[in-house]
Amino acid sequence: MLTREQALALVLRRLALLGKELGKPALEQADEQTRLFGEAAALDSIGLVTLIADLEEDIRVATGKAVFLADEKAMSRLTSPFRRTGLLAEYVVEVVGR
Repeated sequence: MLTREQALALVLRRLALLGKELGKPALEQADEQTRLFGEAAALDSIGLVTLIADLEEDIRVATGKAVFLADEKAMSRLTSPFRRTGLLAEYVVEVVGR
């Protein structure tokens, strides 16, 4: 099981690596309020897919549990868990806890 703080640390670490790779300093300096997808967001659709895939692997390594973050439950929510970093961390905790 992951705590919210642990999940946030995984998300922020992955964003920093992705930001470095893509040359996007805003991602390297991400915090809980960083917009990931949507209007004025740091990632395009390919960047978001990359983030999700890499994060799923990070979660597997950290917990020993394979998870899928982009599933029907995520897509059917009124507020997307991929909108902001903090929402994604909360969603990671929820998915790992299933």
